[in-house]
Amino acid sequence: MAGMCYNKYMYKPNFKITPKINNWIAQIEAMKKKFELSRILPEQEIVLRYRAAIESINSSTSIEGNPLNKKQVESALAGKMNSWEKKVIEVVNYKKAWDWIEKRNKKKSKILFKDTMKLHSLVADNLLSEDKTGLIRSSNIYIVDGRGHVNYMGPKSSQVKKLIDELLIWLEVNKNNLHSVLIAGILHYEFVSIHPFSDGNGRTTRLLVKVFLNLINYDFRGCLVLDSYYWQNLSAYYGAISHAKTYKDQSKADMTDWLMYFTEGFYKETKELERKVDILNLSRKTGNLKLSDDEIQILDYVKQFGKIDLKETLDILQIPERTCQRRLSVLVNKKILKMVEKSKNTYYILKNYKL
Repeated sequence: MAGMCYNKYMYKPNFKITPKINNWIAQIEAMKKKFELSRILPEQEIVLRYRAAIESINSSTSIEGNPLNKKQVESALAGKMNSWEKKVIEVVNYKKAWDWIEKRNKKKSKILFKDTMKLHSLVADNLLSEDKTGLIRSSNIYIVDGRGHVNYMGPKSSQVKKLIDELLIWLEVNKNNLHSVLIAGILHYEFVSIHPFSDGNGRTTRLLVKVFLNLINYDFRGCLVLDSYYWQNLSAYYGAISHAKTYKDQSKADMTDWLMYFTEGFYKETKELERKVDILNLSRKTGNLKLSDDEIQILDYVKQFGKIDLKETLDILQIPERTCQRRLSVLVNKKILKMVEKSKNTYYILKNYKL
């Protein structure tokens, strides 16, 4: 199945909708309805959105080689790290782009070419020279591996604007004819294949997908993070999206495998969000309506692995040992966690509550 035809543009993605894709989309839809019906307090939703922003910034910049972890990302955004360092500028820029999306989409206007340039200008600010920031690359682009072999050659720079315009027209025409998850996957595939900029293409592409999902209210109220899925297995991400060595062949290739990867990842991240919502619902069951971000992270870990000890808490929170001990004690006092002592080992489990 290919995208619907439209006589003013040439872009036509090549893909098939497989039974697996349909199954994942059905499960995503079910999860979306469950999320919309969940009784999340406004302050809890703010926590979820904040954590989503940190996770997205950390994952998306890490994909491009940024060494900061989540705690360091938070410190950088709080102005506690050297603002002139490249790694700090990258995460601060990404947060500015994330915030811009929220403001931009209040207008509910369709995505335009200028939006793609604006995203890049935010991502590349103080990282690239002015003649490369928020502007289409002036020359052809080649992606090479460590041995100098060309892995991919993008379209000629003179073709880039036309290709982006065609993609955005296709998106607008097909947004009501194709499921939103598939539209987002195709947008991701084609935009990064066009490779419009001298640098920052991956980050701009992932942010553009967020613009689209946020615009159509399919980003689970700003709490969904797709970037984590890519970052967990980079070779799978690049392997799924790379179909040819030239744009000409890449744009015509069957992208079904990519859409299967993308849809499965979308499903897995909605399941991850469901688990986080379950953690917040636990606070309501126990009568403790407010949980701190640190407490949520601890319970999130227990939810995944069944128990937690002090060393694991230190690894997760990256704060002093005495503070970690206090966080665990508070959750015991709230009767959410139970302390278990076995020989010389002390660990914590959930106390009489099923998530």
